[in-house]
Amino acid sequence: MICSYCGTEGLEDSCSFYGTTLNIKRPKLKEFVVLEGVEKPFNGLACFHTYDLLVLLRLVRKERTKSYDLMLTLKKAGKSPQIDQAMVIRG
Repeated sequence: MICSYCGTEGLEDSCSFYGTTLNIKRPKLKEFVVLEGVEKPFNGLACFHTYDLLVLLRLVRKERTKSYDLMLTLKKAGKSPQIDQAMVIRG
């Protein structure tokens, strides 16, 4: 067998350099990846294709950015001056 990572030929079950088994099936691309896939354990994520993992990482980073922006908005709102309710009623 040939190692798909380093190209070493003449191997039987595992690559001596990487230590990976050569008999396992490589993951296939999924049609779509959803954010809920991030909740899977490592063994579940190990069957994802590398491209699918990158797409999932992009989704997680996008969600993290939205959460961070919302947190900053809430912090700014807490520091803004309060409008007196009496002024609102009179106006």
